[in-house]
Amino acid sequence: MLMGLAVIAAITGTLFTNCAKNSFTAVGEELAGTGADPLLGYAWHINNTGQKVFASDAGTAGVDLNLLQTWTSGLTGNGIKIVISDDGVQDVHPDLKDNFLYGVSRNYHTSGTNNAPPNSADDNHGTAVAGLAAAVGDNGVGSKGVAYKAKLLAYNFLSTGVSQTFTRMAEQLGGGHDVYNMSWGNSQNYLPDPVAAWETALLNGVLNGRSGKGSIYVKSAGNDFLVECKGSTDTYCIGNSNLDPDNSTPYTILVAALNSTGDAASYSSVGANVWISSFGGESGDDSPAMVTTDRTGCTAGYAQTSISGKVEFERGNNGNLNCNYTTTFNGTSSAAPVLTGAIALLLEANPNLNWRDVKYILAKTAVQVRPNSGAISNHPLRNYPGNAAKNVILPAGAVWENAWVTNSAGFKFHNWYGFGRVNVDAAVAMAKNYTSTFTAGLSGTSWVENTTRVAIPDYSATGVSNTVTVTDNLRIEGVRIRLKVDHDRVGDLGVELTSPSGTKSMILNMRNSLLGQVDYDNEVFLSNAFFQERSNGTWTIKVIDGGSTFNGDLVSWGVQIIGTP
Repeated sequence: MLMGLAVIAAITGTLFTNCAKNSFTAVGEELAGTGADPLLGYAWHINNTGQKVFASDAGTAGVDLNLLQTWTSGLTGNGIKIVISDDGVQDVHPDLKDNFLYGVSRNYHTSGTNNAPPNSADDNHGTAVAGLAAAVGDNGVGSKGVAYKAKLLAYNFLSTGVSQTFTRMAEQLGGGHDVYNMSWGNSQNYLPDPVAAWETALLNGVLNGRSGKGSIYVKSAGNDFLVECKGSTDTYCIGNSNLDPDNSTPYTILVAALNSTGDAASYSSVGANVWISSFGGESGDDSPAMVTTDRTGCTAGYAQTSISGKVEFERGNNGNLNCNYTTTFNGTSSAAPVLTGAIALLLEANPNLNWRDVKYILAKTAVQVRPNSGAISNHPLRNYPGNAAKNVILPAGAVWENAWVTNSAGFKFHNWYGFGRVNVDAAVAMAKNYTSTFTAGLSGTSWVENTTRVAIPDYSATGVSNTVTVTDNLRIEGVRIRLKVDHDRVGDLGVELTSPSGTKSMILNMRNSLLGQVDYDNEVFLSNAFFQERSNGTWTIKVIDGGSTFNGDLVSWGVQIIGTP
């Protein structure tokens, strides 16, 4: 069952876009100024000079997309089509209208294709998302999208009143366009059933989109680093992007969020299925959020004259005439369109790139975030705020999260950042002179499984280990894990996978948000940590019970390798 789609925008964006500090006002050097894009000075993700952007704390100069050389070279996203699957895009916005491509959108209210605008007072999310990807540049108003001459289309799938059926969900991937942005996902504190039509449509898109080169699907990792535990209304747990079954294929680029100091954003979901990190900002209170387009007029959107608790900019002052912009948008909902714009620049630089080339280039040129950070032994909620009875104490010797790993193919990976921070200038430089190594078709092994039932020791860092042997020798592009466990509280369990080359990937962290969940019933998870390694040899799973009282067994498990010979 697909749950949460009616409120998906809240899950990955809108719950985190209304926290600017009402007592903070811009100082002289904070003012974005005038000129071709008068608010561009607030766009720290484009050029981080240590701006505060109405927050109390400044960002870190130089921590940004590193894209100014790309713009200087003349790349703007020209000719690239970007689909914004969201709650609608205000196509008449003065900073969007010249980039909006009419006649190819999907309006689920009218069954029309001309455009797909917001339909209610709550439909604000898509307009903000669109501006980060492709707001018009050099037009004398607002800021500037990363790909500021790309074309925008809108699918208003999340608009208030639209029924989010499985069929319509799959339609978000259709049309054969260049890049698709999906700043949405399921809440990561339960286990919904996977949607078969979704995976089928993804596979069709990467095989047939863009005249066979494959459409690029960018998806938010989620904002559930801290989320209510399953079945609870007063206890918080740590979520994981692998708990959304729609994130368990290698056909999307799952993006985590960074703040203006270059650290993982406080809300950003973590997981072995994250591919890369982009910029999403924080609340705009202590640390800057993102500047982007907002629904026009001071009675709609995030910026309104009637809203209290905001800086003056959000009430239509300090250069925000008509409340057409906001500086409080954030979340992986922001990180995704920022990355989407970056990918549009890559495709303009080299239109022959296929979808696998794009993933490879992003991974190869990414910048490590906090490269010297070690493994995490203590649970993030070891000292639960305000209630010591809820402190999460793990077994002695246990590791809650691995440090950066370097796999045998030389790729560095971390569950919090994927392969690292997107580096646009480096990626574009590589794309311009790139010859694809992905000329053979994508292959997938059959599931290789071990059905020997073994007990999981209770509250023990030793855990239980089990192996399977893969005989197919593929160059890995993704590893999927299928898990069947009988256990009265599977959220206690940590799951780690080790490849034949010795690379370790934490698939699920101990004491996660599934504390109210009984059993894993052949759930499927994804890891990107083994990218480009060889698949043949012995794979080892290790399951650790990080809680006490509840017992259980590993019933069966298996791996499926996706890659090329």
